[in-house]
Amino acid sequence: MNFIDNIVFNACITTGIICRPNCPPGRRTKPENRIYFKSLDEAYNQGFRDCLVCKPSIGPPGPWAPKKQ
Repeated sequence: MNFIDNIVFNACITTGIICRPNCPPGRRTKPENRIYFKSLDEAYNQGFRDCLVCKPSIGPPGPWAPKKQ
């Protein structure tokens, strides 16, 4: 089993936003407001949208990579 098979996306039920596992704003979500999805399609079907910071639908699957400065 590789890393990509284990990716879980976390979403905030109060904002309707889905994030990559290590996205800074996503990590600040209170545990009682957080739910997890195995795929982006599952989250989209339930009405969630992409985070504007980590953009989970853009680029390869995996953790968020901050911009290099």
